[in-house]
Amino acid sequence: MLNDTTTKQSLGYNEELKRLRSIKPTSKVDGVTSWIKERDPIHTFEPLVWETVAGIDENPQLPTDLFSLRQGTETSGQRDLTSVEMKVEMQQIVSMNRRVRVVRIARMDHLTADKALIYFHGGAYYGGTPEDVLLALKFVAEQANCVVYNVDYALAPEQPYPAGILDGLAVVAAMVKSYRHICVGGDSAGGSIALAVSQLCKSMGICTIESHLLFYPTVIQGSDLNGSLWDDHSIDVVPEQRDALHRSYQLFEQLDTIMSGYYVADQPVDLTAPLLSPLLADPATFKNVTLLVGEYDPFRLQDEVFVQQAGQANGDAHYFRYGGISHAFLNFTGNVPAVEDALAMGAKLI
Repeated sequence: MLNDTTTKQSLGYNEELKRLRSIKPTSKVDGVTSWIKERDPIHTFEPLVWETVAGIDENPQLPTDLFSLRQGTETSGQRDLTSVEMKVEMQQIVSMNRRVRVVRIARMDHLTADKALIYFHGGAYYGGTPEDVLLALKFVAEQANCVVYNVDYALAPEQPYPAGILDGLAVVAAMVKSYRHICVGGDSAGGSIALAVSQLCKSMGICTIESHLLFYPTVIQGSDLNGSLWDDHSIDVVPEQRDALHRSYQLFEQLDTIMSGYYVADQPVDLTAPLLSPLLADPATFKNVTLLVGEYDPFRLQDEVFVQQAGQANGDAHYFRYGGISHAFLNFTGNVPAVEDALAMGAKLI
C-alpha cells in the first residue's frame, strides 16, 4: 500500500470536486494561508484509500530487498484530466558535465511560456519514474500555462546521494536563460530533492527559485520515530479506523529507515545536513512554498512543521490538507476528486 493505485473512480466524483472547489481558506497565521479541506463525514478515510489501508496486516513488516521495494513504487490506473492539446516529448539535458533525461510537457498553445516547473517524481529515492506522474503533470502544465520538465534523476543505491540532486541542479542551470520564472517541485522523496536543488541554486549563485510546489514531501532523514513528528495518536480519525491508521504509520516508520539507508548507501554522511533534511535548512531559502498533503499521510506532521517555518520566514506559504487521503495521492489522479483539486490549486500558485 506504500504506492496505492486504483482503476476505479470515486462515486459522486464531480459533486465532490465541486464541493472541494468551494472551500475557502481556513486561516492565515504567521505567513501561512491554509485550506483544510475536510471530508464529509469528517475524519474518515476516502473509500478508495480505505480499501488499501484496511488490508494492512497487524504488526506489518515491509520487505527490505530492493526488488520488492521497487515493485511497491509501480503505478497504474490514472486518468488524463487535460482538455486542451498538449505536447509531451523526451529530451536530453546536457549541463554541468551531466546528461539528464527529462520529459518536457507544455500546452500546444503555450510552447514558449516564460514559466518552468522543474519536477521530481517520488519513489523513496530508490524507485519511481517520470512516467508515474506524467498525467498529473500534464494537468498542472495545462492549468498553470507553464512548461514542465519532469526529471529522470539518478536513483539510489546504484547512484546514491547526491547524484539525484546534482541531476536536478544541472537541469535548472540549463533553464535559467530561457525562463523568467523557475519553480521546483516534487512529490514525496522528489519533494526533498527539489528542496535540495533550491538550496544549491541559491548558494552557488545559479538563481533564486521563485516558488516551490510540494506534494507530501519527506523533509527530514533519520528523525526520532518515537517523537512528535510520528505521533499518529495526535491525528483525528473515527475509532473504527484508528487501528488501520496506526498500521499505516508502522509501515512508513520502517520505510523512513529503509529509504534513508538506500539513499546514502552507507556513505558516512550526516543525515541532519540541510540537503538531506530540508526541515533543518534555513527556511528563508524556500520562497512561495505550496505544500499539499493528505490528512492521514504519515509525513503530514513533519510537513506541517516545515510549512510553518517557511511561512514565518517569508510570509508567503500555502498549505492544503485533504481529508481522508493518505500518502502518494497523485497515483489516484483522475480517480479521487481531492487529487484533481490539489493539482489545480497547486498549479494556480506556481
